[in-house]
Formats: sequence, structure tokens, C-alpha cells
Amino acid sequence: MKDKILKILDRYQADSILFTNNKEIFYITGAEFDGFWLLFLKNKTYLICQKIIENQAKEYFNKQNLYIECTDLSFYKTVAEILKQNKIKALLIDPKYMNAANFILINESLNHEKIDIIRKIGILDDIRLVKSTNEIKNLKKACQIASEICNTIKYELKSGLSELDIHYRILELFAKNRVLESFSPIVASGMNSANPHHKSSNRKIAENDIIVIDMGCMYNNYCSDLTRTYFLGEPPNNSNYKKVWNIVKNSQNVVLKEIKSGLAISWADKMARNIIETAGYKENFIHSTGHGIGIEIHEIPSLALNTKGVFLTNMVVTVEPGIYIEHEFGIRIEDTILIKENGCEVLTSAEY
Repeated sequence: MKDKILKILDRYQADSILFTNNKEIFYITGAEFDGFWLLFLKNKTYLICQKIIENQAKEYFNKQNLYIECTDLSFYKTVAEILKQNKIKALLIDPKYMNAANFILINESLNHEKIDIIRKIGILDDIRLVKSTNEIKNLKKACQIASEICNTIKYELKSGLSELDIHYRILELFAKNRVLESFSPIVASGMNSANPHHKSSNRKIAENDIIVIDMGCMYNNYCSDLTRTYFLGEPPNNSNYKKVWNIVKNSQNVVLKEIKSGLAISWADKMARNIIETAGYKENFIHSTGHGIGIEIHEIPSLALNTKGVFLTNMVVTVEPGIYIEHEFGIRIEDTILIKENGCEVLTSAEY
């Protein structure tokens, strides 16, 4: 990883780079505890922490060549002092992963020392885009656990249960599998299913109801994500439930069948969207077709029409077309997939 950091410094012509976000620090170091920042210079690495985690940091990093700066000062002041001592002229940061207060304080401290700030969004994005063998292993396990739990939930659905009953049952099953949720589960029934990011409520499921369940867990800090749309009993004869479900699934199938390394990322959204638009639901597909996934639930790339670039082998993304009819119902089907040279591997296996 140190070599990759040095390449980033060279690319942006910077003398140093600061990481403050727990997810990025985990990606760089593998450390699953937080409360510290990492400051890379071209020839030195500093870990900046408070006394409360000093021993933990020393134990974890005892064989690594870095300096542990345990400080009573605010971290941003320590960063400024280290840069001044090392005669550093420019610090590279990613504002996307820094809260506004820290950014303002670091900016003020560095201005006082006449040290420039180089602001670049997504500094590690290119490195994180393609997953390693170990990352893929963790992602597959997260997807397996989520899929098995989703299957359990499917067969427990019954009238009288509220959305929150199902929501907390999902969390209970995650806990039994010793994993955390990668996001708060979405359970949306009836008209609520027309809202893609509905917050699970006290609404009770009725006979012949529609239920959208969007869920995922984290295994070794890697996320899974899947969505299934179920019917409790049989959809009413006069409803469009089955018709719309088939359109959504067909649009997903087209993408899953053809997607592979080398195809334009925008292709996936265009293909899914064309199916839905041809069926007459152009205005009802209101989000992109998917997103990257890894140590965060939403990573690059976005599977959208305006996204540049191509799919690469060992990228992991979701494919999740949906149709949402206001005040009636919504249907979304989502799977997490691994991009391969000549196709894809679907990592989520929950029943439809």
C-alpha cells in the first residue's frame, strides 16, 4: 500500500497526504479500531492519536515502520506541527471524507504555517475500484449471509406483521450470525413500496400485499446489498403487480446476461432503462441501475447513463432496476455481482 500512496503523491505533486476517515484507514491498514489519523510523507508515516488508544495502536502497528504521535492537542494542530517540522509545503486531502469542522480548522492551521492544501475528491477511488482476492472472499461471505437471512424472512412473512416487526427480525438474524447491517433495512409494503428509501413503519401487512425488502450486512467490514419484492398470497387480479415485476426482472436479466469486463459502465443503465421505457414506465424508473460496493455500501462506479469508463475484472457492483408508481406500489429487484472477463458471478442468491 505504501507504494500506491507514493504514486498518489507523485500524481498530485504533493509532499504529504492525510487520511481521517475510518473506512479509508481500515482499507489502508486493516485496523478495525478507530480514533486515529494517518499522515503519509514521502519518507515517513505518522499515526496521530490520543492517549486512550496509544497502547492499542502500538500493539497493532508494532512491526510497522511508522511514528505514533500521541497528543493532547487537537489532531489538526499536530498535523500542522509535523508538517512544519518536516518542512512540508503541501498537504493532499480528500474533502469528501473530512467533516466541515476539521477541514476549516486544518485549513486555518496550515494557512498560518504557509502550507498549501491540495483538495482532491476520491483520492483512493481508483485503487478501491478493483477488489483483491481477499476482498472478494469477504464480499461473497457477506452476500451469502444476507441471502440466507432474506430466504428465512420470506417464509416468515404473514399478515398482521408490521414493517418494523420484519425490520427488527432482520437485525435479530444479523446478530445471530455475528454481523452488523451495512445499512438500515428497508421494509416497504403496500403504497409505501413506491418510495425507494422508505423508512420501515408500523404499517401492518395485509393479505395479497406487496412487500419490498432491501437489506445487507457487513462481514469483515465488507458489505452486501440485495432487494427482493414479494407478494403475500396472490396479487389481486386487477393489479399490475405481476406485469411490473416481470418487466423489472427482465430488465435485470438482460444486464446480468451480457455484462462483462470491457463494456461501458453506462451500458448497464442504458440496457435496463430501455426495457423499462419500452414497457411504458420511463418516468417510473427514478434512480440509477446500480452502484459499486465494498467497504462502503455505495462506492464508485454509479451504473448511470453519464458515468464514464468501463467495467473491469473483479469490480463488484449491484444491479437494481425498479419501477415506482406513486400512491400505488413499487417494485425493485437487486443483486450484488462480481464482474468477470466474460460475464459476471451473481453473489446474492436469495429466492425471488
